[in-house]
Amino acid sequence: MSSLPVNRQTALPGFQETDNTAENPGVRAPLVLNMDRFGQVTRQVCQVAESKKPPFAWDAAVAVSLALVGLLGFCVNYLIFTGVGVWGLNNPVMWAFDITNFVFWVGIGHAGTLISAILFLFRQKWRTGINRFAEA
Repeated sequence: MSSLPVNRQTALPGFQETDNTAENPGVRAPLVLNMDRFGQVTRQVCQVAESKKPPFAWDAAVAVSLALVGLLGFCVNYLIFTGVGVWGLNNPVMWAFDITNFVFWVGIGHAGTLISAILFLFRQKWRTGINRFAEA
């Protein structure tokens, strides 16, 4: 019976493990750049909410959002009064929008886990941010 070698360099010739923790977590970059005082930052942040009149783009975005909420209300009422046949769920059809949507999102979840695993296996240094997004 043979045993596996303990040393990685002898187990995988040419393999060199890289250190992905080179940055010192105790040293932080400054959060506020080119500002004299925190009061100046406060005024700049609060200026958005305390201005006299919001810009036209804000009014347009609110109008579009209200139109979409109205469309959502109409579609939900139509679904309630008509039934799930709207989704395509009829007697000869067993796969409707709801189950198809569920299977799609389960597939997306599996893809995120797969991406995370592949990046881990290849020991990518830049994988930490993508892992947070992919496994969420």
